[in-house]
Amino acid sequence: MSLRAASSDDVPVVDLSAGAAAVEAAVARACADWGFFHLVGHGLEAGLAARALDKARALFELPAAAKRSLSRSRDNPWGYYDRELTKNRRDKKQIFDVGPDVTAARIDGDVFLGQTPFPAELPAFRQTAAAWFTACEGLCARLLAPIATGLGAAPEALDGAFRGAHTSFLRFNHYPTEDLLAGEAEGEEAEGKDVGEAGLGIHHHTDAGGLTVLLTDGRPGLEVLKAGAWRAVDAAPGGLIVNIGDMVQVWSNDAYAAPLHRVQAMRTHDRLSAAFFFNPAYAAVVAPLPGAGGAARYRGVPWSEFRRRRADGDFADYGAEVQISDYRAS
Repeated sequence: MSLRAASSDDVPVVDLSAGAAAVEAAVARACADWGFFHLVGHGLEAGLAARALDKARALFELPAAAKRSLSRSRDNPWGYYDRELTKNRRDKKQIFDVGPDVTAARIDGDVFLGQTPFPAELPAFRQTAAAWFTACEGLCARLLAPIATGLGAAPEALDGAFRGAHTSFLRFNHYPTEDLLAGEAEGEEAEGKDVGEAGLGIHHHTDAGGLTVLLTDGRPGLEVLKAGAWRAVDAAPGGLIVNIGDMVQVWSNDAYAAPLHRVQAMRTHDRLSAAFFFNPAYAAVVAPLPGAGGAARYRGVPWSEFRRRRADGDFADYGAEVQISDYRAS
């Protein structure tokens, strides 16, 4: 597909402080037209957001050996990583993933049971990350109702998929100006797989789960594919950026398409962001909502299976990355 160059940001804005009917209409339009929207009037504390990014910067400024001592693995996805793949190509970024509290009630079938290895050098990092995790968790729970009602379902139609030990996580991203792995032996920490050369900050992809809430430091780089062109998505002052994931596309029976997006590689300034991925519980089986767009276009998607296969593709090259098209109804 031939793609035009990036153009200016005209992603819709949703004011969560408006009345329920206005929010429902705005969310439905944004999900149908873009799959992305700016969220204002969200009520999350600006000071907490600033502290989250400050603590993330301090973490990524730690020496390489200190960061790698916190590295994730295939079985424990939480912690530091600098060789992540998207579409089987290495991204030019560093990440630190904060998982759910493993002391919370768990359910049979969990595919990830590890603990987040928080840095001892930064004692305030854990508390700040946990506070931002909780704030985003509550925000996403509020967004489920307008997404469901916009599809003609009851306000609580999606709640059950997230009830109990949902699998949401918080990711801090650092996009450096230099390839920090340049000159190193490729693949040595990706279970023997050749991770290749970094290209984009993140290569084009859709998010696997339900919703993503993104906090950025204001620097540009994020782009969404819209009508054959990559459109810049630059943060609104005081706002957050929200996009829907693959599971919302399945629930909507393709009425809402999970948007392809990417992040450009940084050239002159580094970039920080914090992405909260609101994901279903491991036991959830995601299928089109009754009455959403006629005959079901997907068979049930077991979230634990989908999450495991997508995570494997991110960690190292274990073959083709799983997509919801793999679950299309025959």
